[in-house]
Amino acid sequence: MDASLSAATASVMAVTNVAEASAKKPQKWDKTVNVVIIGSGDAGLATAVSAAERGVKDILVLEKLAFLGGNTAIATGAFNTADPKQKEQGIEDSPELHAQQTLKGGDFRGNPDLVNTLTHNSYDTLKWLESKGVKFQPKILQVYGALWPRSHATAASKGSDYIRVLSEEAKKLGVMIQTQAKVVDIIRENQLSGRVLGVEYVNKDGQHVFVRALKAVVACPGGFAANREMRSMHDPRLYNLTTTNNPAASTGEVLVMMQDIGANVTGMDHI
Repeated sequence: MDASLSAATASVMAVTNVAEASAKKPQKWDKTVNVVIIGSGDAGLATAVSAAERGVKDILVLEKLAFLGGNTAIATGAFNTADPKQKEQGIEDSPELHAQQTLKGGDFRGNPDLVNTLTHNSYDTLKWLESKGVKFQPKILQVYGALWPRSHATAASKGSDYIRVLSEEAKKLGVMIQTQAKVVDIIRENQLSGRVLGVEYVNKDGQHVFVRALKAVVACPGGFAANREMRSMHDPRLYNLTTTNNPAASTGEVLVMMQDIGANVTGMDHI
C-alpha cells in the first residue's frame, strides 16, 4: 500500500456541491448535524478527527457494518513516505523521488498534481498519526510492490492500529459514530439542482433515518472490488476473480449514489 492512509485521505470525496439529484427530500429530518461522513476506514476517521481538531462540531460518521475499519482493518497498513530517518539507515529519499516512483508504479496514468500533493504531505501525515498515538517500527522497509525502501510498518496490529487510534481520538473529540447504518441515498435540494442536504440511512432495526448535514457530506466508502458486476463493467476480465478486500465493505453502492447525483469518477478501469 503506497502511503495508504495519506492516499486514502487525499482521495476523500466531498459531495456538497455536486450536480444532479435525489427526489427523496424528506418533509422532516430525523437528525441535524454539521458534517456527515460515510465510512469509518482510515479516510473517514482521519477526516472526522481532522475536522474536529479544527473546531467543527456535530460530526457524524456512518458505518454500514457492525464494526469499524472497512478495508483498513484487514490491511497490512504499511505507510510510505520520505522520512529523515531514512538517512540514518543509509537510504536517500525525497518527496520528488517518491512522486516519480508513484507515477511509474501506476504506469504514468496518475494525475501528477495529485501525486505531488500526496508525496509532499505524507510525512506531515505520518507525524500527525504519531501525535495521535500510532506507533511505527523503527526500521524502514521496502514492502512487496514498493519501488523504494520508505515503508513504515505499524508496531502492533497492522492496519487495525490506525482504526483503534483514530476511533479513540474521534470519540475523545466528541465525534458521533454510528455502526450498522447503511446509507441508501444522498439527498439534494431539488431533483436537478442545489446543494447536497444530507443522507438517508437504514439502521440495524430496518428503520430509515434522514440526517441533515448543514456543512457537508463527505464520502469515504472504500472501493468496489467485491462487486463483480461493477468491476467487470470497467474490466470484464475481473468478473470471476476473488478479492483480498473486505467483501462486505468494498461493494461500491455509495459510488453509484454519488454518480447518480452528478459526481465525477476517474480511473475506475484501473481497479
